[in-house]
Amino acid sequence: MVQGVLGYGVGSIFVLMIMFAVFLALLLRFTSMDYQTLNQIALISGISILAFGGMLAAYKSEEKGWLSGGMTGLIFVMAMVLFQVIFENQWVSLPQLSYFGGLVLAAWLGGMIGVNLPRRTVKR
Repeated sequence: MVQGVLGYGVGSIFVLMIMFAVFLALLLRFTSMDYQTLNQIALISGISILAFGGMLAAYKSEEKGWLSGGMTGLIFVMAMVLFQVIFENQWVSLPQLSYFGGLVLAAWLGGMIGVNLPRRTVKR
């Protein structure tokens, strides 16, 4: 389960978040989108990426999807809080806390879906 959560779940979340951050930066630079629209796009993409990461972690661990997804979301959120405390020197605000709670919930639900996805089997 640890390999599924840390290797596949959290790893895929970090990679997808970095890729989407680059995409949003390019949108901000080369289009005339306003801040509110980009903020909504970032919210929806963050929730989707966490759900996908929880789904992938549970699919790879093949057991206890709610636990795999929840651990994936919690590890990611704890890393984000740690980065904020260390690099920005400020604690988490109440709106951020609700956003992080939504991310954990999305990963948790993704884990419940991922453990129930059909497996590919090799016919002999």
